[in-house]
Amino acid sequence: MLAEDFGYRVLPGAAIDTPGVDEVLRGRERGLRVGLVVLAVEALALALVAVREGPGSAAAVALAVVLLVTAGPVLLWRRARRKERAIMTTYGWQVWPCAVEVVRVVAAEGRRERGRRWAHQSRVVLLRPDGQAQCSFPPPDEGARPGEGGRPGGGAGLGSGAGSGNGGRPREGGRPDEGAGAGQEVWFAGDTRFGGMLAAPGGLPFRYVTRTRPGRAKASPEEDRAAATTGLMPRSWRPGGLT
Repeated sequence: MLAEDFGYRVLPGAAIDTPGVDEVLRGRERGLRVGLVVLAVEALALALVAVREGPGSAAAVALAVVLLVTAGPVLLWRRARRKERAIMTTYGWQVWPCAVEVVRVVAAEGRRERGRRWAHQSRVVLLRPDGQAQCSFPPPDEGARPGEGGRPGGGAGLGSGAGSGNGGRPREGGRPDEGAGAGQEVWFAGDTRFGGMLAAPGGLPFRYVTRTRPGRAKASPEEDRAAATTGLMPRSWRPGGLT
């Protein structure tokens, strides 16, 4: 594990054992059950209409479309919840030093420049012992829902840009500014080559994160197996890099 190689703390046990984590996961999974109930009701209604008016009737076709539209988000939500629980059960928390930076990204709304609209987005940068960036993710408290231990919209926690040493302005590439969230830590459960669960110190709030481009570094067979089992490793992934 890279965190151990760097001499960083790896907390004992699985991340799901942290007080409050399983409760949050169960709360998210309750939302999935509501979606499944809605799907069941729609499927029953479709079956009844198909029997009464025929499977090719306008009402049956309309209900089939509604069922398909509902099924997509529910199945995606189900997959996401399963992946979160698998990661939290497989990995323990790794304590990484981090910096918070603000980067400029293409967005639907924002300042228009050179034919595109741009907005600013906070990123939590996981740091190596030499201060170089290992990878970066959105902050764990950004968009946290009530009851999950976070600040809706980011607040003044990780990712707020507070104390970044640059007034919240994006830096133009290079090494993370030494003043950007200096001394901060973030908890991570997963594989830094691909992603995992990122949390504020203490384990809450947390969110699922992935790297824009998966790392290509080789790891032990056990690490590769864990990443594959939890769904973090893309099926087409092949080693061949340093990170």
